[in-house]
Amino acid sequence: MIKLHFKIIFLTIIICSCWVSTKCLAVNIDSLYKNPPKTKHFQKLSVEGRSFIYGIFNSIGYLKKFGNPVMNFPTSLKEYFSLQKQQIKKLPKANSADSNEVKLNIIGDIMWMRNNWENFMDSLVQSKINNCDLLLGNLETIIDTTKAVNKFWFDYRTYNSDKHLIDFLPASKSMISIANNHSLDKGYESLLRTEKLLINRKIAVNGINKNKKYTSITIKGIKIGFYSCTWGLNNPKVEQQDKLNIQKGIAPYNTNTVNAEEALLALKQMHEDGIEFKILFMHWGYEYEFYPRNNIMKLAHQLAQAGYNMIIGSHPHVFQPAELIFSPKNNLDSLPQVTLVNYSLGNFCTSMYSIETRIGVIESVNLKRNNLGKIEITMPNYEFVYNMPHTGKRQRKLLLLSDYIKLYPKEANAKFKERTLEIMNILKL
Repeated sequence: MIKLHFKIIFLTIIICSCWVSTKCLAVNIDSLYKNPPKTKHFQKLSVEGRSFIYGIFNSIGYLKKFGNPVMNFPTSLKEYFSLQKQQIKKLPKANSADSNEVKLNIIGDIMWMRNNWENFMDSLVQSKINNCDLLLGNLETIIDTTKAVNKFWFDYRTYNSDKHLIDFLPASKSMISIANNHSLDKGYESLLRTEKLLINRKIAVNGINKNKKYTSITIKGIKIGFYSCTWGLNNPKVEQQDKLNIQKGIAPYNTNTVNAEEALLALKQMHEDGIEFKILFMHWGYEYEFYPRNNIMKLAHQLAQAGYNMIIGSHPHVFQPAELIFSPKNNLDSLPQVTLVNYSLGNFCTSMYSIETRIGVIESVNLKRNNLGKIEITMPNYEFVYNMPHTGKRQRKLLLLSDYIKLYPKEANAKFKERTLEIMNILKL
């Protein structure tokens, strides 16, 4: 009886403290985007969901945006995310000595690469990748061994990669999204071959539209569910796109067609099946922008309040900040909930040529069961990596950023360090 009373008191304290925190952080999302700074035309450009002809006519502007990713967002938005960092720091710290905690490693986009697939992963990066109970990431390329891999000409619209690109994914403890704008680059059969390749390597996968919406795994007694979807495809008229998990209305943005029905259905299935920690991997947003737009933030809040515990964003190819969303009472449970939203973790491995797109990250978050039997998350930790390009006799390599700076001081000069620090500070706590 005493133990029961203690739990009731403890729960009351949590609810009250979280409610106060929420009232302090309550924000009108649209208000964060008022008084935007002046931007050039190409910085407002988004080709997502547009026709091929639209992309051709705006190709110069697209390349300008790629080379000059947009960091010019309203001061009020930047201040809000600075405040969010302080809230995230209040999360409990991971305890490496606690064998009951489940360690998640989260990476960004696994992109098409031109060469050196078998040897691009540095051993120190691989060691950090392996140091987890579950790895989460987005495979943004088809891997169809029955079709040719383009080793010379780069085609940003149609990817097919060498099977060795994914050799670094640890078997039996990787969960990968294959829902993105490149999923049907080579047709539905190629997507199925990609899925089969991953499954044969004992890698869990999600992204294809099936009756059971989500993929699950149980680690150390914690039931984890994973659902992934995308804003759409490069070619909006491609056949069989209904075979893919698609979040409609994001690109091009249309307030009348934003429909989270599929993501909510997956959430409902997870709840009915007793999934304790619900993860959404969402391919969303707009390329080469360092902050999310207001429609993306609104969707994140909707899905967090519905019951997702973690939302992982991809597609911008650069970092975007994280947010902690508190739901006093979500749609599936009577208890309060905290949701960690990673709007974008950028590229993990890539052939892209700008500093902003070559920086990647391994985010580590632990899950643990609290005194009430509920699953809570710990404060994230970030380990930054860098995609060293192929130059002359030097092969392409994915290194720890700190090692790249030490090994190649000529390339990693003062200007490079200044820019990378600015980029890292978007995520660093």
